[in-house]
Amino acid sequence: MPFEVTRRRFLHQAGALALFGAADTVQAADAWPSRPIRMLVSYPAGGANDLVARAVSAAIEKQLGANIVVDNRSGAAGAIAAEVAAKAAPDGYTLYMMSSAQVLAPSLRKVTYDPVRDFTAIALSARSSYILAVHPSVPFRTMAELIAYAKDNPGKLNYASSGVGAGPHLATELFALMADVKLTHVPYRGDTPALTDLLGGQVQMSFMSMAPAVPHVKAGALRPLAVASARRSLIFPDVPTVAEAGLPGYDVGSWWGLVAPAGTPSGIIQRAESVVVSFLREPSTAARFLELALEPGELGAEAFQRYIATEKDKLADIVQRAGIQAE
Repeated sequence: MPFEVTRRRFLHQAGALALFGAADTVQAADAWPSRPIRMLVSYPAGGANDLVARAVSAAIEKQLGANIVVDNRSGAAGAIAAEVAAKAAPDGYTLYMMSSAQVLAPSLRKVTYDPVRDFTAIALSARSSYILAVHPSVPFRTMAELIAYAKDNPGKLNYASSGVGAGPHLATELFALMADVKLTHVPYRGDTPALTDLLGGQVQMSFMSMAPAVPHVKAGALRPLAVASARRSLIFPDVPTVAEAGLPGYDVGSWWGLVAPAGTPSGIIQRAESVVVSFLREPSTAARFLELALEPGELGAEAFQRYIATEKDKLADIVQRAGIQAE
C-alpha cells in the first residue's frame, strides 16, 4: 500500500477516535451527576475547610439536583483525605475541597500525592488572610515601628503560631526574611492556645488566623498592625497590608478550592466550574462568607490550576529559605 494512502488512513482513523472520545466526554458530562457524589474534606466538621465544602456542596446540589455526601477524613495533617482523593476514580463522583495546607505539605513531609499532578482544578472557593496582631502592652503601633524594634532587639520579640510548618509560621518567617529581622518562634498546637497566650501577653505578636482573631481585635484586646494578603481585608478595611506597610510583594494567606482527581472528563469539570463560580459571585455568598471571616474565591478551573502550581513553588521556597522542618 502506498505510503500516502496509509498516512491518510491513519489520520482518518485518529480523527474518528478523537471524535468518539469527545462524544464520550460530552455524554459523561450530560449524564453527570446520576448518583451520589462524595466530597472529601481533610479536617473535622465545623472548621473553615468543612464550612466552605458544605456551602459549595449545597450549591451543586441545588443547581444540578445532585446528592453530595461530605466525607470528613481528618488526620496526618490533612494528608489522609488528599491521598484518598488523589487515588479515586476520575469519574466526577469524588470531589475534594483542597486547602493551602495540602499544597504546602509536600515541602514539609513525605506524602503520596502531588497537589499539581494528581488533581484537576475546578474553582478557588474561598480565601482568608492572616492578621499581624500584637499585645497592647508592646510599645509600637505600626509595622514599621515593630520592624525597627526587632532590628534593635534581635530575638527579643516572641511570636506565636498554630504549629511548626503551619500557615502562620510560614507567614511570620517570610515577614522576618523580607524585613531582615530575627524573631523567636513559640509554636502551639492550634490557633486556640496560641491566641490564649497572645491575649495573656506571654507572647508579643502573631500572624493570627483571621476568624479567631476578629472578636479580640474589635474588642481592643489585640492591636492590628497589618494583614498578610495582597488586598486589604473587608473586615478591617482601615488596616494596611504588609506590602503597603513597607514590604512590597508580601502576600500570604489561606485558601480552599474544589478539585477532582486528575483525568476527570473536561465536560464534568466545566459543568461543576460553572455552578461553583456562579455561586461564588452571588452577593449573598459574599455576605455569608464574611460572617466566617472568609472571602469568595475568584478563580475558575484554568486560573486555579495555575494558582495551585504557583502556590506550591512559593511555599516550598519559604520553607527552604527559612529552614523549616516539620516536627
